[in-house]
Amino acid sequence: MPDRVLVEILVAAPFDTVWKAVREPAEICRWFGWDYPSLAADVEWMFVKDVKVDETGRTLYAEGRMDRFTLEPHGTHTLVRIIRSAPVTSAGWQGIYDDSFEGWITFMQQLKFALERHPGAARRTIFLNGRAKAEAPLPIDALDLARLAVVPIGERYAARLPTDETIEGTVWHRSGHQLALTVDGYGDGLLFVSTRPRTAKSLYGGGNIIITTYGLGDQAFERLRARWVEWWSGQYEVIETQP
Repeated sequence: MPDRVLVEILVAAPFDTVWKAVREPAEICRWFGWDYPSLAADVEWMFVKDVKVDETGRTLYAEGRMDRFTLEPHGTHTLVRIIRSAPVTSAGWQGIYDDSFEGWITFMQQLKFALERHPGAARRTIFLNGRAKAEAPLPIDALDLARLAVVPIGERYAARLPTDETIEGTVWHRSGHQLALTVDGYGDGLLFVSTRPRTAKSLYGGGNIIITTYGLGDQAFERLRARWVEWWSGQYEVIETQP
């Protein structure tokens, strides 16, 4: 079976720290996905149940699953790869939009962010997912964040959002369908905006948002969540929101 590297990311943390972050369920829940009722069960299935460990090759894999983790130590840093085994005729090789591929990009950036900026810290998240209504712009455009395309990764930005707030921080990540920004006001949190392109199955496209926060009080967090849910529901046909 031919291999395809889905994600390759350098994390500024030593191998033992990153290995623990992808092996211990409590640590995985600090970065993987977002908070939802079955997160712990999903983590158990994806990272623990039937997962085999190749200590020599520093690889995690499971029979019958296409994707595997490899970790490569580089002193104070660790190179993390997610590798997919699939036939060359697989749609995953054709350069089209792939939800699972985009998800791994997001989650690996969240792993990097958690270990580099908030090691060992508890997070709280807001998740929004939906299809665009007729003629509605995709999320990055709807938030007027496309203009940040000229801001280099790691540089400061400031943006006024239609959620009636101004956010500031640095540009963390940018790819074809995703933009991630650190947000000072979310406790040095992370705003991840992803878009799904328009297709025959989804005529107007859509996308999702994951907001990761640290240290916000209950009232501040609920106010933030309410603002985002209200805005999102006005723009998109809601598929899922974090309960």
